[in-house]
Amino acid sequence: MDTVPYKAHRLPLVALLLLAFFLATFRLDGQSLWYDEGVTAQVAQQGIAELTRWTAGDIQPPLYYYVVAAFGQLAGWSEWALRLPSAWFATVTTALMAALALRLANSARVALLAALFTALHPLVLYYGQEARMYAQLTALAVLAGYLLVRLAGSDNPPRWLWPAFVATATAAVYTHYFALFLLLGLATAYLFDVWRWQPASLRRRKSVSLLTAGLAVLLFYTPWLAALFGQLRGDRSYWTGALKVQEALLDVALAFTGGESVLERIGVWLLVGYALVTLLAIVRLWRGGETGRRVLLYAALWLLAPVIAVLLLAVAVPKFNARYVMVALPGLLLLWAGGLGITPTARAVSKPAARPAVVDTAAILFLVVGFAYATSGWFFNPAFSKDQWRQLVDFLRPRITETEKVVLVSGHAWPVWNYYAPDLDPVRLPELEILDVDAVLDFEVTGPPLQQAFADETGLRGAWLVNWQDEVVDPNGIVPVQLELSGREKGQSAEFFGLGLRRFTGLRPYRFVDAPPVEFPLDVTFGDMVKLVGYKPVNNGDLLLFWQRAPGAAASDADLHFALSSFTNDGAPLAVAPDRRLAGYTYPFARWQPGEIVTAHIKAVDWLGSAEPQPGQYGFTLRVYDAGDPAATPLTTGDGSQEVRVEAIDVTID
Repeated sequence: MDTVPYKAHRLPLVALLLLAFFLATFRLDGQSLWYDEGVTAQVAQQGIAELTRWTAGDIQPPLYYYVVAAFGQLAGWSEWALRLPSAWFATVTTALMAALALRLANSARVALLAALFTALHPLVLYYGQEARMYAQLTALAVLAGYLLVRLAGSDNPPRWLWPAFVATATAAVYTHYFALFLLLGLATAYLFDVWRWQPASLRRRKSVSLLTAGLAVLLFYTPWLAALFGQLRGDRSYWTGALKVQEALLDVALAFTGGESVLERIGVWLLVGYALVTLLAIVRLWRGGETGRRVLLYAALWLLAPVIAVLLLAVAVPKFNARYVMVALPGLLLLWAGGLGITPTARAVSKPAARPAVVDTAAILFLVVGFAYATSGWFFNPAFSKDQWRQLVDFLRPRITETEKVVLVSGHAWPVWNYYAPDLDPVRLPELEILDVDAVLDFEVTGPPLQQAFADETGLRGAWLVNWQDEVVDPNGIVPVQLELSGREKGQSAEFFGLGLRRFTGLRPYRFVDAPPVEFPLDVTFGDMVKLVGYKPVNNGDLLLFWQRAPGAAASDADLHFALSSFTNDGAPLAVAPDRRLAGYTYPFARWQPGEIVTAHIKAVDWLGSAEPQPGQYGFTLRVYDAGDPAATPLTTGDGSQEVRVEAIDVTID
């Protein structure tokens, strides 16, 4: 297939490439690395053998890490250097999108629009500024698509094209597993293309060539198949449950239009405009003759195949994020560029009507302004910050003393912590390399390492607790309870985006406990489902309740809550605590294990009604109910009561 002369459009294309690179590198190190980028920094600095071993146990293949490792040897390991490969790939994607659009649509206007939309798209920009594999994956995907389109449209393609496609496709699947889904979509489009628009004499030969190329990619990927299937079986970095497909599709739509930097309530309204532009582009392409429909074929399968495949996988393995289908985004960009850029001549219709230039211009302006709005949020709106590890460490350094130690929850965040504070060796709770949602902290797990870290001979008497993803590994707040039992919170807490920092002093190792510190046993069972083992008042006024699934109770998805009211020594009502789940919000009753004693931490302000409680004698009443029951009928105890009453106990405030 011949292409239109392109010389007159080289200067605008160069300008768009410069714009893409400028945007991708603008404030490239303005934000802190977050956890995933910290993992990149850690893995890339390992030797090749260790890097390969680590990625075989991770959820991503190794090629991207090899690229960053090689570049890091030249440019160093600064935030800017770690992210520069992604910025480069984002720029390359812009150029490749122009080449792909030109090859498919035979239109310089379509090519320039494809480059414009890619250069400005907020999701391309976001991952072009992140030290992760998604920008590299997208560039390889577009290159694979370009090569396949060229192979489909050429009667006698150069001999190097098929090997180049095999190499690119292999590189893509070694960058991210989900590249496979795009390759299947592209292969389907290729076959439709060949059998619909190519001469009969070429169809069989081209189909056999595609099959041979696919087998070659599979052969080259064989060494990594064991790691792939091992991760599908053993990945414990997500909670089990059912995928909410509607929510997942909304996440994809928001990401593919506003990136990661538009508030959802605004993005949902903007989706109306994006939907109208998309519908307009589809109609334009459908009415655009063979060229338009060929563009529509590739764009639609490019967009839909990865999204559908990943969602189907997520039904079985309910782990999903819109970035997992970023490889489908070029399909949408191609659809927009083709639909808004194909000229009447290129549509090859018999009686082309005058092009409604105003409508097309308005659609293009809507996309450009929408992208600019999202991009401004990414650059300048603190609501879209990455987790602020760098800022936390900068705050901590002048304040931490020689007698204090960092306690890091969750411990698997060590890579990003080590990047910014390699000299501040933390206590990691739990000590994991990769997140495991089943590794929920309790007193048995946290007591021994805390006792060892703050043993008398260490001279350490204070701790700075750094919380990140604590709602996953410490949903019941066991670590702060341990630190409060051992010492006292000093009141120098600080909040950073995505992170929490709390200071505790006066720690003594013998006060850390390795079993639930039940001070007052109760042994009250509610509804033959859950047992209140006992409770303990803490010396800062907080209250600990200890629960256990009733022995012999069947597994249940009941969403058990409790309601607690307190009273003074003379029986006068004092406070009504907010109703809540029996333990942490992210640790519902359905997740409890048989025999496990689960802790509920109730703040003094909730059950005593004051942020500065006074010492005294206080009691409480407590009832348990299923929040899924519209009537909220209390579960009865063994004696038929609907609540348990604990008479006034001494509450001391140190």
